[in-house]
Amino acid sequence: MPPKGSSKPASLLFLTILLTGCNAIQNKQQSANFNQQLESGHFQAAADTALSAGNITPDGESSSLLWSLQSGTALSTVGRYEFSNKVFDSAEVMMKTEDTENIGRKGLEKVTSVLVNNSLNRYSPTVYDGVMTNTYKAVNNIFLHDFQNARIEFNRAADRQRRAEETFKKKLTEKQQELAKQEAEATTDSTNKKSPIDYQKSAEQSESAVYEQYPELKEWQAYPDYVNPYTDYLHGLYFMLSSQDKSDLSKARTSMRRVAGMNPDNPAVKTDLKVVDNLRRGVWSKKRLSPAVWVIFENGLAPTVKETLIPIPLFLVSDKVDYAQVALPKLNHRTKAYPYLEIFDGHKSLGKTSQLADIDRVVQTEFKKEFPLKVTEAISSSLVKALIQYKAQKDGGPMGGLVAALYQAATTHADTRSWSSLPKEVQLARIRKPKSNSLSINAPGFSAPLKIDLPDGRFTVIYVKATTPGSVPAYKLTSFDA
Repeated sequence: MPPKGSSKPASLLFLTILLTGCNAIQNKQQSANFNQQLESGHFQAAADTALSAGNITPDGESSSLLWSLQSGTALSTVGRYEFSNKVFDSAEVMMKTEDTENIGRKGLEKVTSVLVNNSLNRYSPTVYDGVMTNTYKAVNNIFLHDFQNARIEFNRAADRQRRAEETFKKKLTEKQQELAKQEAEATTDSTNKKSPIDYQKSAEQSESAVYEQYPELKEWQAYPDYVNPYTDYLHGLYFMLSSQDKSDLSKARTSMRRVAGMNPDNPAVKTDLKVVDNLRRGVWSKKRLSPAVWVIFENGLAPTVKETLIPIPLFLVSDKVDYAQVALPKLNHRTKAYPYLEIFDGHKSLGKTSQLADIDRVVQTEFKKEFPLKVTEAISSSLVKALIQYKAQKDGGPMGGLVAALYQAATTHADTRSWSSLPKEVQLARIRKPKSNSLSINAPGFSAPLKIDLPDGRFTVIYVKATTPGSVPAYKLTSFDA
């Protein structure tokens, strides 16, 4: 028979387990549907799923940051640029709110992360989420021929990258202070007695067990200082093609030089850097440049995040706790859609795309930097729950211990949310504009080549997006005049 007064805590535990389980199931199903539609190339269906899941209004308003990001990408792909920008505008507002939210809300989310898990809290944006939001808004504006707002968004994206290290350091400092406080509270109980769990020794051994499961962290090569070559390249290309003065060309050259340093073998980047350098020095004139076409290929899909459960050792009371595990995120990399795109004028090959930016690497850069704190947070949460188990076993006997063990098992989950509609990589080709004013694009595995009539503008930019092998690509194009 359970001890007197145990029904209320048990009911609260049951409610927590039920809430966590229902929330996880719903989120996983919605995410699975969205990802499946993206992978099959059904971009409008994916947009509809994201809009519904995020309860996004016709004005783009929502309280779900992640679904705003997912729907913004899908809407842009199907050419709904104005709506996409409204949704991304709402996402930006939510990102800014994170920095100014009230203390009570922050405190509640800290408690939730320890006693339940982070998946019940609001989605916390990554640095690259912010950078890519402004990047996609800029691209949308280019296709709307709203070059003034495209300029503003590219400048915002560049500013986000410039401030990325500072932003991330602030985020990590806040997290470190929070975790230090949690550790201090975990080492003593409510009567200021020493905890029956050796927190320090358990944490050290747990950390060792975790890193054994993540050998890939040592192999990943990070991009420097949170730089995203895709954003930098688009920034440089825009300011080169729409330049109004030497200052614009200087911005373009700075971005192109940085991208060239990360892509020394990409022929298109080499050519663009040479062109913008000569334009900036006045050696060449934009009006006298040969008409050109840029093919930008968003290839595949960015990593999803899966959960990894790792048993952790407990010291002093390990025989009195039935369940002790940590749940951590692990990147699940997906395949390219196609190895490259090849551009043809009739039967004549004009060139192939080659890698401009490895978005997997962008994601890995931030994941690797933040991972140590995710480990500390997960271990801290698990040890607090183990302490709850110990006390429940002590006060409520076997039944109390069983309820607490079920509570820990049900609430030990990693936050697996991520902006999964970003590309795996971005490829680039730069060719002279064919005199026929048309071209075709093919690739190994294409069911049929894309046949594209080019606009009259001097410079044309073609965007192609393909998500999985065999999927039908989506494409869009725009032009610039000298």
